[in-house]
Amino acid sequence: MWLLNRLFALLILGVCISGCSTVTYVARKEVVKHVYISPVTNRTPEEGIDILFTRAADESFYTDSRFAVDKTPIPDETIIVKPSVDSISAFSVGYNADDQAIEYRLTVTATIKLIKYGYKKPFKVFKITRYGFYDATGTPTEVEMKRKNCIENIAEEIFREVGEKLLEGGSHNGKND
Repeated sequence: MWLLNRLFALLILGVCISGCSTVTYVARKEVVKHVYISPVTNRTPEEGIDILFTRAADESFYTDSRFAVDKTPIPDETIIVKPSVDSISAFSVGYNADDQAIEYRLTVTATIKLIKYGYKKPFKVFKITRYGFYDATGTPTEVEMKRKNCIENIAEEIFREVGEKLLEGGSHNGKND
């Protein structure tokens, strides 16, 4: 009986000790510092949208102190941002008394691939859709400038989100997340 009580006490003591000491492992996020912006692919019939998006990407990443934009990718450090503009559409949302469209909603969808330099497959692929509005009153040249400004604003929003997604990225080992 004495031996049984002792074994029971040791068993309880073992459970208490193992239950009280927990080891927590925290996965360390790999911080993205270096990015390389690949040329924007235009998959739309809209001419020049790739130029507007490239300008917005450059402005977003070059002015963001959290990233170093590499002119030449560094192996195992640089994340390649490969954007493509998939679609752009506009439809009227505002009309005047003569039933003429005076305001449009413009929607742009882009696909972003994040690839660690040295790997072929992206570790993350995502689509971002954003929209904006522009006024369609004035001369045709003025309306076209308003439309272009709307596209530029949408592109800036998209690349700001890409920057945020890069920072929340976690481990980049060349596999899809």
